[in-house]
Amino acid sequence: MKRAAIGLAVGALLGSACGPQVSEQAQRLSQSLVALAHESYGNGDLGDALRKGLQAVETDPANPDATYVVAFIYAARTEYVDAERYFLKTLALDDTYTDARNALGQIYNNQSRWTDAIAILERAAEDLLYPTPHLLFGNLGQAYLGAGQSAKAVEWLLRSVREEPLFCVGFYRLGDAFTRQGEDDRAEEALASALAVDDPGCQALQPAWRMLGEVRLRLGRPEEAAAAFARCVELDGRSADGSACAAALTGLPEPPAPEPPPAPPAP
Repeated sequence: MKRAAIGLAVGALLGSACGPQVSEQAQRLSQSLVALAHESYGNGDLGDALRKGLQAVETDPANPDATYVVAFIYAARTEYVDAERYFLKTLALDDTYTDARNALGQIYNNQSRWTDAIAILERAAEDLLYPTPHLLFGNLGQAYLGAGQSAKAVEWLLRSVREEPLFCVGFYRLGDAFTRQGEDDRAEEALASALAVDDPGCQALQPAWRMLGEVRLRLGRPEEAAAAFARCVELDGRSADGSACAAALTGLPEPPAPEPPPAPPAP
């Protein structure tokens, strides 16, 4: 049975091993150390989580759950060289470990290694039983977007948000892809959907507010653009997006009183 996780979040891990065998006691101890690594991670102690994970690998080098949790923790620490090494070890032990492929693709995206990300994520997308495909498809769409293949990015990002209509990051990236194709009407719909998700993190997605303002400006709707730019500045006027939004407000009509996030378009 293939493992599944949400993004880089680690789900319940099942023990299976190949390669050099150790005693059943060592296998059980390795799995116990994996569980302790999860616990330490949940408590915010990445150092202890990594120590427990490495102990699990040392105890049973053929345990893919152990190599996976080590890779995951290295990724959480943005130590991508070591994370990649352990994700690849996981796949060498268990070629069906889709979590490892998805997570590896995500760290390739984080490093702008678009070609590598596309190759590994296309393979991961073959797993029809993966329980959170919207995240996998979103990662693949991001990879194609980074690689400058906006049509393929749209294809995968549409699949992503159809799988999960509340996936605001997927809608934001879809809006980005549409803007790169010069489809501002569709971009506005996607960005509005991202910002309408009833979640504080989604409604605080500052780059989406900036992009929405830019799209509305190109569509000839300066008042609505000003409202989006004003919300962007309100979130953080000192960030790169906030500074760009503040500059864009110059010369635009005074934005109206704050309005709720835009409603998504009718299906």
